[in-house]
This record gives sequence, C-alpha cells and structure tokens, in this order.
Amino acid sequence: MVPARAIVLLGYPDSGSSGDDVPVVLKSGPMALEGFDSLVISYQQAKGLNLEAIEQLPDGPQAWLLVQFGADTPDEAAEAARSFAQDAHGFPSQPTVTVFDGVAAQEQMWQLREAALGATAQVPGLPNMWSGWEDSAVAPEKIGDYLRGLRALYAEFGFEAASLYGHYGQGCIHTRIPFDLVTAAGIGTFRQFMERAARLVVSYGGSLSGEHGDGQSRAELLPIMYGPELIQAFAQFKAIFDPENRMNPGKMAAPYRIDENLRLGTDYEPLQLATHFAFPHDEGSFDKAVLRCVGVGKCRRHEGGVMCPSYMVTREEEDSTPGKIPPAV
Repeated sequence: MVPARAIVLLGYPDSGSSGDDVPVVLKSGPMALEGFDSLVISYQQAKGLNLEAIEQLPDGPQAWLLVQFGADTPDEAAEAARSFAQDAHGFPSQPTVTVFDGVAAQEQMWQLREAALGATAQVPGLPNMWSGWEDSAVAPEKIGDYLRGLRALYAEFGFEAASLYGHYGQGCIHTRIPFDLVTAAGIGTFRQFMERAARLVVSYGGSLSGEHGDGQSRAELLPIMYGPELIQAFAQFKAIFDPENRMNPGKMAAPYRIDENLRLGTDYEPLQLATHFAFPHDEGSFDKAVLRCVGVGKCRRHEGGVMCPSYMVTREEEDSTPGKIPPAV
C-alpha cells in the first residue's frame, strides 16, 4: 500500500478533450487516472451532495481528469504532483491545473468521483437514468475519439442528459442513460441504441464490457464484437462440459434478448403499498423509492444509520438492501 498520495485535477472544455490527454498523462506514471464530466457535478449539486468539494473546482471546465500520484512520504507525493502539474501547464490542450496534496482535500475530490453512480441515477426533475451501456471500454489512446462518438450518439437519440465518467486510465467508461423502459416505443429505442453503441465501440477496437462482464445485458450483442463463427465455437466448447445447458444459461451461448428480462417493461405495475413512512423524496411512493437503489452499497453498514435489520444481524450480502434489489437492465 502506498503510504502517501497527492492529486492533480485537470479541467477541460469537454469529455473528448479530456480523453485526448489520457495517453500523455499515463506517461507520467500516475497510480490512478479517473475522469468525469460536468453532468456528474451538476447532478450532485441538484441532490445537495459534496457541495464543499464542488466549490473547490475551477470555473469553466466541463470535464475533468483526476490524476493521483503516490510515494513513501507526503512531501515526495506532493513533489510528484507538482512536477506533473508543471508539465501539464505546457500541454497543448491548455487544461486548468489544480494540485490537492492535503489529505482532507484529496478525500473530497475522490468523493466527487465516487458519488457519480448514485448522483446520476435519479436526478430531481429529470427522467430516471439507467445503466444498459455501462462499462464499455477502448484502448486509452482512443478514449477521446470514443467519448466524442458516444456523446454524438447520445445527442442523436435525445439522451443529452446522460453522464460520462470512469476509469479513463484503463479506457473504461461508465454512464447512466435516460432510457424509457416501460413503453414499447421506449424499449424499441433502447434496443436500437444498444446495437448502435455496440457497433460504435467495436469500431474503435474496443469491448462491450471492460470491467463487470457481459451477462444478460449484453450477451445478445456479443456477435458484433466476436463474430458469429466465434460465438458458435464458444457454444460448442461450453456444450462439451454442459450438454444440458444448465450452467449460466442465456448468456454467451443462446443468449436471452437484451430486452427479454427487464426489471421494468411494458407490464410493469408495482404493488401500491400503504406505508408508515412518507417517502417525501419519492412522491410518497415506496416503489419509486425502491427504484432509486443502484446497488452501490453506500447504505451497507454494521451499526447506526438506516440499514436493513436482517443484514445487521446476519452480515450476509444477500440480506443487504442492494442484495435484495435486482438491476433494472
């Protein structure tokens, strides 16, 4: 474990520009390189999250790279960060450059990035945001062009509210998108977008999933990346060990459709329960409160606060709140 760390935050006019600088930043050997856009920040503001940290961001940028350096002592970590910051001032892209070497300030900057999933899922005044195209990845040297292509695809489908963030040093992109998953037309648009997005990332030599795996949410699209012949070979190889298709069915071989087992869907009619609690942030609706769970586990705790009592007793993940709620897509 690296005992001391320091952060340099680079600001850019758009996500594509921040992605363009990823290769040159990586040459400096950071221990972490994360990215996020201004929507991630504005949605945190809308929810009243990390406001003190947001105040420390420079005015103007619409996208950021969070670059972390490590060393044996705080002075060495700070010196590595300052040396990189000096180099960054000379980048042709002319990013804003801010050094954070204090422990508290660094923690605040990380909170901005770590809050991205929870902050961008359900934003007041906006349609619910869903995953679906979560976790695509390209080589770091192609991330700038891919981010521009993805943002253009969002605009084409009317998904301008979709945020972008992720592990840019590894070329892995996370996102939340305002899919309509309860009408036939909306689900049709979801299918069309997913196919177009798959072809987009493959056009850059990338992967439909760079971190969390394919599963049901992308298995139907895998022939776009691997080709039908290789998919058939996968199926034949699996059949050698699993002739009755009992092991993890509906994934790589003979996959379910990406819209076949949606948590929502056109027949989504949740039971309306009379509850003791008012759920004021969810229009008094328990089922809307349930939909706000994105499975990130921030509610998981062993004492104090609000937490499912069964988990407090068993300490088993299946008894936790996110363990009981399946993903939407």
